[in-house]
Amino acid sequence: MTIKLHRCSGTFVKIGGHPCWKAQKALDDAGVEYELVLHSMLRPRRPEVERLTGQRKLPVVEFEDGTILGESSEIAARARAGTLVPPPAAEPPAAPTV
Repeated sequence: MTIKLHRCSGTFVKIGGHPCWKAQKALDDAGVEYELVLHSMLRPRRPEVERLTGQRKLPVVEFEDGTILGESSEIAARARAGTLVPPPAAEPPAAPTV
């Protein structure tokens, strides 16, 4: 399952208190694969985020099914716990041949 991490374009900001960095670092540390989608650092210049989520705050994780997770602390906690992305579905057992 591929997810998208929507974050601000301030990728040079690497301090623990910055919500976008906190979420991205947790995903990286947990080995979660994601597509990075950069948006303006200025909230008024994020209409695409508002269309996606109903608000202009970042970071936001967008799952393949279109669901959204938008709180950096929750993103980080779930990434560290291994519960952000569900494991792939197991293949059903093969039908016995007769």
